[in-house]
This record gives sequence, structure tokens and C-alpha cells, in this order.
Amino acid sequence: MAEENPNAGAAKANEQREAQMAVQHIYLKDASFEAPSPQELDQSAGQPDINLNLSQRTNKIDEGRIEVILTVTVTAKQGEKTAFLCEVQYGGIFQFQGFTEEQMPYVVNVLCPNILFPYNRTQIGNMVAAGGFFLPPIQPINFEGIFRQRMADAQSRASQEQGASDSVQ
Repeated sequence: MAEENPNAGAAKANEQREAQMAVQHIYLKDASFEAPSPQELDQSAGQPDINLNLSQRTNKIDEGRIEVILTVTVTAKQGEKTAFLCEVQYGGIFQFQGFTEEQMPYVVNVLCPNILFPYNRTQIGNMVAAGGFFLPPIQPINFEGIFRQRMADAQSRASQEQGASDSVQ
């Protein structure tokens, strides 16, 4: 009979419990809808141009708990006139356990917004419809692609700055 390591089961359980993320709370932090002058819009000019902007901020609550706030702003313009502006902030309180320091930027900038974005999108759709406007469905956002692009841009800037400082010396 083969000998078994009594600690093998405990080690395997620790591996499975290592990295965990729990959503503790999701809430609407702020929402606004403005339609400055819908009566002045030219109905024959067709659909307005839609612009979507994202921003995110984080607040460390305590060890292992972070509040992430995702802001989505949708602006519709017809020519130079703003048809409507809708901004929604959804917050989430997330608890993290077992993630390394290197993993946390990915988790906070990709996984958390992926959880919050559908809430933003639903609230924006409801507010725009209540304002009397039609908004085509807001497509899912590739937060991983955005994160990877930001990381590549930061690396590029760092290498350019390093090259510039090397040539000055």
C-alpha cells in the first residue's frame, strides 16, 4: 500500500481557497439625466451621435475590502446641441482574500467593473427611456482589453522616459 502524505489534503484545500473575491454590496451611488432643450432638436435630422465615457475610482475600506465605483456617462448630441446627458455611478464593496499584489490591479480594474457595468447599463436604459429618448442597446465593454491597453501604454511611456533619461546622461 502506498503511503499518503497527511498534509496533502490540507495543502490542496489551501490552494483552492487561496484567491477569493466576494461581492458584499452593490448600490446606486448617483444618477442624473439632463435633456437641456428637447423641443429645440430637429426631428428630421435623424438619430443623435452617442458618446459613452467610463471612469472608475476605488477606495480602500480596510484590509481586504475595497469599494469600486464605476461611472458611465452617455452624451447624445445632434449637431452642436446636446439632446441628453445621462450619468450613472454604481458602487460595489468587494472583499478579497489570497490575491497577490501583482494580481490586484487586474482584479480591481477588470473583474469588478465586469460585475458593476450591467447595473449601470440597465439604469441608463431606464433613465433615457423615461426621458423620452430611444437608446440602442449599450454593448458589453471589454474591460480586460482596456486594462491590457493601459498597461501597454504605461510600459511604452516608461521605456520612452527611460530612453530619454539614458540619452541625457
